[in-house]
Amino acid sequence: MNLIEITEGKAKLLVPDPKAYEKDGKFDPAWLPVFYNPKMVFNRDVSVIITSLLKVKECAEPLAASGVRGIRYQLEAGVESLFLNDINPLAVSLMNQNSRKNHINAVITNGDASSVLYSITAQLVDLDPFGSPVPFLIPSLNAIRNNGYLAVTATDLSPLMGSAPNACKRKYIGENQKLSFNKEAGVRILIYKIIQEAASLDLAARPIFAFFRDHYFRVILNIKRGAKLADSLLDNVGFYIECSVCGFAVVEKNRIGSCPRCNGKTIIAGPLWLGSLWENSIIEQFYANLGSFQYLYTFNRVKKFMQMILQEMPYQTTHYWNLTSLASKRKVNLPKMEKFIECLGKASRTHFDELGFKTSKSFDEILECIKTS
Repeated sequence: MNLIEITEGKAKLLVPDPKAYEKDGKFDPAWLPVFYNPKMVFNRDVSVIITSLLKVKECAEPLAASGVRGIRYQLEAGVESLFLNDINPLAVSLMNQNSRKNHINAVITNGDASSVLYSITAQLVDLDPFGSPVPFLIPSLNAIRNNGYLAVTATDLSPLMGSAPNACKRKYIGENQKLSFNKEAGVRILIYKIIQEAASLDLAARPIFAFFRDHYFRVILNIKRGAKLADSLLDNVGFYIECSVCGFAVVEKNRIGSCPRCNGKTIIAGPLWLGSLWENSIIEQFYANLGSFQYLYTFNRVKKFMQMILQEMPYQTTHYWNLTSLASKRKVNLPKMEKFIECLGKASRTHFDELGFKTSKSFDEILECIKTS
């Protein structure tokens, strides 16, 4: 295995050399003998900060690959007890090298992730699979201590964003036609699936931090025991419904087949989570503590990203709207986003979509601003 040394956060790591595994000048992390994705540095940087704020002391990473995430949690986030596992023997060998290199105290095993999870307990289980996290949800939830945390990355965007509706039905038990605000629909379908799986174990999985970035969703949930707590979360589930003709959108507890405004055909996503995506105090803490993490490679990106989340927080239980889609349906020129937001007043841009916005204003007020901005 051809290795190079890199620095990520405060960790010095050996990882497979991407240049040695290129094909026709192209590179995919899946081609490496041990998976390492440099494009996920932002994800790991954000996760380090959140893990430090949550004061996590025990972490299990059942799909650890090079070990980069877990090693960084111990070096940068205050994690004391670390469990790393991978089914790939080459990954286990590399994790051992990287742990020694960074003076990390970790239990490292070579086994099937689901099987291994049934033999451990941890305050945080962090799932970062290649593709869908669904096969690992139940084993992960079983391993989490009461009032602990589940962190999940999902890269299977096609089913979650409406491009593969049949796959969404199979994996997430949801209907998912491609809405103009499909990125938010996707993260909320993912959250609903996790809440549902947790509820089957009499566990309540409450999202405290969720986002879309690049080509993945990331969700962190607080896990508590209690059937009644789980039931209360399931009460906050419904459907996103959008008119394919006029662009009107509504949140409903049940599917509706025609638009209440123009009687046009509707497109539907759900069931999905309708509640908050962020715990406000955590977001505020995150931003207040950013100064301690100026060494991060993505620090400026993280700061800008969190400023956007702070702007979105007042509107977090309302879906975003896509300005391009609405302007197209009204057959008007696309207004400048800054001028349009100014016209609405109570509104913000959204991290989900550079042409998206969130607002508490009515659909008629939105249309009026599109015309006049």
